[in-house]
Amino acid sequence: MKLMTMCVVVAALLCSGLALAAVTPEQKCQAAKNLAAGKYLACRQNAEKRVALTPDATKYGEAIAKCEASLTKAWQGAIDKATAAGASCFDAPLAAGDYKPVLDALSTNVATALGGGGLILPSTCGNGAIEAGETCDFGTLGGNSCSSATAGAKPYGGVSCGAGCVLDTSGCFPCPGTLVLGACWLYNSTKGASCTNTCAAHGLAYDPATATVAGSGGSSANCLTVASALFPFYTSPPYPAPMFVQGTSSTGVGCTVFNLPTLVRDIVPTLADAGDAQLARICACR
Repeated sequence: MKLMTMCVVVAALLCSGLALAAVTPEQKCQAAKNLAAGKYLACRQNAEKRVALTPDATKYGEAIAKCEASLTKAWQGAIDKATAAGASCFDAPLAAGDYKPVLDALSTNVATALGGGGLILPSTCGNGAIEAGETCDFGTLGGNSCSSATAGAKPYGGVSCGAGCVLDTSGCFPCPGTLVLGACWLYNSTKGASCTNTCAAHGLAYDPATATVAGSGGSSANCLTVASALFPFYTSPPYPAPMFVQGTSSTGVGCTVFNLPTLVRDIVPTLADAGDAQLARICACR
């Protein structure tokens, strides 16, 4: 009854015009090489079995040589059949010799472990996912930054994923300027220079705090606080003329220095690339 049902199904498929897709020469080559690799491993493990029972280095070497010869022959045979069919194997131009070290390492690892030498687990580093023992993987930093990776000691710069999938903080560094009001501030004494260039010169990027804290979106009091931190010699001991802030409408340069002790805060919306030939900018960078 089951056989009859199967025949009816097959007949129905044939009548409807359905047919299994023909196997390509490339697929045949792939299958043949998989089989050859499996037989090679089995051959090696058989040699390991024999040497474990009867230690004889000469016979072991002869057995391994036969395994290698069989692998080379079967591998080349799969390539030749694909070539005869006018095709190339999917893995061309790799040869048996390219796969052999990989297969040998697997076989040796298993044989060594079985002999009590310990099993070496394959590394998961590079698979794009953070596994146990890794702090990152290629393509993902796990949400880490210089700040988190250095516990805040070197919060600026760029963190990367290094060898062994361990965070590389060599590109991280502390604030090269002055930390105040929650940002890293730099002063460029060159009048007309932009904050973009000032920050870039220290490997940093423009921080919007330039505008929101001491610039057009901040306050004159904050501008004075930042400047006081940058130029402590104007506050301790007090100079005859203490620093003060005056307002202006310029090109969006934010908190600036005209000539100390005169600070100028531009009320025009602060921009990263703005410059004024008469003013030296105070910039927040990150």
